[in-house]
Amino acid sequence: MKDRFESLELQNVKEQIAQHCCFSLGKKKIRQLSPRFEELWVKRELQRTKEAYDLLIRYGAPSFQGLHDTQESIEASKKDATLSAMELRRIADGIRSCEHITSYFKGCDLETPSLKELVDSFSDQRKTASEIERCISVNYEVMDSASAELKSVRKSIRICEGDINKEVQRFIARNASKLMDTITTQRNGRTCVLVKIAEKNSVDGFIHGESASGQTAYIEPGSLLVLNNRLQSLVSKEQEEIAKILFGLSQGVKTVAYELLGNLDTMALLDSIFAKGAWAKKMDGCVATLDTKDEHLYLKDARHPLIEPEKVVANTYEIASPHHSLLITGSNTGGKTVTLKTIGLFVAMTMCGMPVSAQEAIVPLFTNIFVDIGDEQSIQESLSTFSSHISKMAQICAHAGKHSLVLLDELGSGTDPKEGEPLAVAILDELRRNKAMVIATTHYSALKTYASQHEDILLSSVEFDVDAMKPTYRYIEGMSGQSYAFEIAKRYGLKESIIAHAKNMKEEQKNDTDIALEKVERLAMEHHDAKLKLEEKLQDVKQLQEKLEKEKEHLQKEKDKILQEVKDEAQKQLEETKEEAYEVLEQLKQLQSDAKPHEISALKSRLSNIEVEENEAEEEKEESFAVGDYVQLKKLNYYGEILSIQKDKVCVLANHMKMNTTTKEITHATRQVQKKKKSGVSKSRITSFSMECNVIGMRVAEAIPVIDKYLDNAILAKVYQVRIIHGMGTGKLRKGVHDYLKRNQNVESYMMGGQGEGGLGATVVKLKQKK
Repeated sequence: MKDRFESLELQNVKEQIAQHCCFSLGKKKIRQLSPRFEELWVKRELQRTKEAYDLLIRYGAPSFQGLHDTQESIEASKKDATLSAMELRRIADGIRSCEHITSYFKGCDLETPSLKELVDSFSDQRKTASEIERCISVNYEVMDSASAELKSVRKSIRICEGDINKEVQRFIARNASKLMDTITTQRNGRTCVLVKIAEKNSVDGFIHGESASGQTAYIEPGSLLVLNNRLQSLVSKEQEEIAKILFGLSQGVKTVAYELLGNLDTMALLDSIFAKGAWAKKMDGCVATLDTKDEHLYLKDARHPLIEPEKVVANTYEIASPHHSLLITGSNTGGKTVTLKTIGLFVAMTMCGMPVSAQEAIVPLFTNIFVDIGDEQSIQESLSTFSSHISKMAQICAHAGKHSLVLLDELGSGTDPKEGEPLAVAILDELRRNKAMVIATTHYSALKTYASQHEDILLSSVEFDVDAMKPTYRYIEGMSGQSYAFEIAKRYGLKESIIAHAKNMKEEQKNDTDIALEKVERLAMEHHDAKLKLEEKLQDVKQLQEKLEKEKEHLQKEKDKILQEVKDEAQKQLEETKEEAYEVLEQLKQLQSDAKPHEISALKSRLSNIEVEENEAEEEKEESFAVGDYVQLKKLNYYGEILSIQKDKVCVLANHMKMNTTTKEITHATRQVQKKKKSGVSKSRITSFSMECNVIGMRVAEAIPVIDKYLDNAILAKVYQVRIIHGMGTGKLRKGVHDYLKRNQNVESYMMGGQGEGGLGATVVKLKQKK
């Protein structure tokens, strides 16, 4: 009897998934899958598949290496059979595979409770594996370490073989002229020499046979008889000891046979689950969500897994309240059956706990699936196509009820349309009364009219390209399709006169309902075409927006690059200007008191121009400020400290007053280290004077004017020795200060600070005193 899901090609999909399994028992689990309709079972299997899929995406596949179907071997051990070395080693390898899977899950951070439950059920049989591995190598050979007796026997065998080899060499040396060759051969496990057939009676020994050519006799020399007998005895002992070792290991397997079988079954289950996850990953699929309340069916971008990826068309199918059934219409070659099979297949796969090849899926929990797809004409039962369908429909109507899914292909076909159409309507009525979800295909006009009159039936169609005269396989929800029988007939060469006559008869047979329905279909199709064109234009607009965004981003990067280059150039010019100002200041200092007024005036004019350029450069440069910075209020020429900053709003404490301003109205300033007080006399007098000048954090060009002014004040205050604090840093500021002091005519000497004077971070300066 044919499987009821054979028409959905579920078996072919299971074979696809089975190819991702790592050993035969995993494949067997997949092939044995069949839709089940118990909520707990389906939810559990879907959850396991989802967890495996997530693990594969995050961590890759676990290793099932070394797994073999050892069920028969384990069952044989339960009957006291002696297992072969290969069987025992494969059992040990299977135990190690359980260890690998356990380690894989320990290294994963994802929460996988359903799979963890399976892994935690493993019985620890590492002791059994270690004992087998101690005795049997990876090449399935019993090793010398298996027992002391085996080691001793094999040592005796090697000694005996050495004695045989020595005796053979002596025999060959004595009888070289009688031999065909100097090599030896084995006959019945005994060492023989190759003697010329004419000399066989002249050699003392036992003849074991002759060559096919009749030119050579295989003779065991008499001197080897005792040695060969001894070797045969030792080999026999070796085989007895090996059999004893294998039997002991087999008995060890027997004691844990049920645990090993349980582990093997769990490994097969895990292998099948990860195979489902691997298939979903390859197909870019998903695991469906099970809907147990609203019977909401939703398949987003569903692709039939048996159609080649480059040819398959992705469609979205949905049946949701108030709709409870789906009627698919369209041309005879338009893919209605493919749509029906895709939906039915995805539901069956979900009920098997398998993933589906869609972007998203919601599937109701059905209690049964009934299928009537394809021509199932039976010769043995003398049933026609129609009879076969009706026989099935009788079974479906008798058993389909609430929470059942019924899939019907070309409902009511195979008989006179005048009888087939009302029969199809009556069947749909019966199934709807029984609360079954029905998905059916048809090209009967009466069924289209029937569906349009009932709110719970969703009409849809599969698109057909009339111009190209071929189906596009695109699913169109909410719109019935035409059969295009006349167009298809014309394409296949039917006479125009026949087609024209058929069209006339069709027009004559139309009633008002048919005309109205055709008009609605035509308007709906026009609306659908307009919607598609609008979506295409919208997609073009989105692509254009993305392109504009990329261009905008590119332009912004170019703008930032140019601004940075301008800032770098301005900074470079500023540094050059400061250096030039420093040179002018030096020249002014070096001028003697008898310098000509026009020379001093020229230098001051040059310095003034440099200061203007520097101020302009500073204005172009964006300044950043922080609380505590010492700044100048440009308009009022006040100096003070920043108390608070909020975006571009600044509060400054200046002249013992809190003043609110903006970052544009302030600029960084250097704190003054002394105050001048003018008297009524022409000569300045310093009322108070600091014995040190702190220039830490300044550039050389900034520090020199401060130091120069400080030393002038020191001389006026008649101070003999001062200290300049410049810090250690990179040493550039210290070197600049020392270079300046060397050239200053008022400096008598200078030295690095001593202990308690700042060390390398300060310079002590002695000034010349005017008489």
